[in-house]
Amino acid sequence: MNINWVYFSDTNSPPGEIQTYLEKQHFQLVSTNEINKLHSFVMGSHQTVLFLKAHTLFNVYELCQEISAIYPHVYIILIVPDNLENLRKAMLMGASDTLRSSYELSELSEAISHAKKFMQHRAKMDHTNLNQISKEKSKVIAVASPKGGVGRTVLSVNLAVSFARMGKKVAVIDGNLQFGEVAIYNNVKPKRSIYEWVKEGYGRDHFSITQYMTQVEGNVAVFAAPPRPEFFEGITEKHIKDAIEEAKKFYDIILVDMPVYLSEIHLRCLDLADEIVLLTLNELSSLRLTQLYLETLETINLKGKVKLILNRFVKGQAFEQKRIEEILAKEVFHILPEHVKIVALSIKAGQPFILSNARSNIGKSVLNLSEKLAPKDDGAKQGKKEKKWFKVGK
Repeated sequence: MNINWVYFSDTNSPPGEIQTYLEKQHFQLVSTNEINKLHSFVMGSHQTVLFLKAHTLFNVYELCQEISAIYPHVYIILIVPDNLENLRKAMLMGASDTLRSSYELSELSEAISHAKKFMQHRAKMDHTNLNQISKEKSKVIAVASPKGGVGRTVLSVNLAVSFARMGKKVAVIDGNLQFGEVAIYNNVKPKRSIYEWVKEGYGRDHFSITQYMTQVEGNVAVFAAPPRPEFFEGITEKHIKDAIEEAKKFYDIILVDMPVYLSEIHLRCLDLADEIVLLTLNELSSLRLTQLYLETLETINLKGKVKLILNRFVKGQAFEQKRIEEILAKEVFHILPEHVKIVALSIKAGQPFILSNARSNIGKSVLNLSEKLAPKDDGAKQGKKEKKWFKVGK
């Protein structure tokens, strides 16, 4: 693969270790301190990686924004003074990666490795899906709970497989941008995530969001959370809004696995959702938080979207269903039975239990929930699919 490596510095400082490292890998680096030459070096190739170091004549962030706007195909590695390093600002200005001026060799190696992988991905890009006709009736479902450990992510990944078995094209967006576990619950380590999409593909017509999703078992696409918690800083409310809107062009069902907290980003997710699946448990602390969550949604006119799910319910323990509905002033939409062993094994294996235990009580209950959330359009076609599903469980 022929990558065009370019180095620019308005301080007239030589590329030094960058050139040495690239030459050891049999790559050629061209360098300049003249802005006119920089334009000539980057305009001719769609496989260009630019190391950009500016501090004297130019503001490094402003120059990055200018280059990114004129040449959106260029992969920019921004070299900034240690005291100016700002990942969020760099991303907003169009940088693909950053390096501190006092970088270690390992940091340089990692930056170059990421650039090479991106260029390899670009070279293999399949443009055929970019012209796909938008889905007419896509549905966005936010899976939420104000309390951790309630089973939100477990339900998200299993609902996704259930919808896929109904013949739907399904995507799961991990809305927990710091500590998302959707990929872990599917036993995958994504090469690309929402972080890479924001850096490299966002706002560029020749990049599709589908190229940043990971296909997992069960015919489901996962739009994974960033690989590191601090990377969420570069992701904004508008990014999430546009991600959901673009995903609607390709998928029938988009599930958004929400975190326990509410931010502007997550309020936007709830606003864009057609339905909010709200999980709670039959215990006092969970019910109190759920009541507060519902009151919050009511103040912003979103309570009407809520489908209340009672998870791990055991009849005769704690409150009866009627009392729960009185406390929350909301009818229970669906009840999921307790099945600790199956769920625990599913999490440990990194495989949704719909794939391995569809006939279990919890499996049947989730399948039933998916049918309630997305009623079948074609009884004949879906009937055939159902017969096939139950054969899989044998």
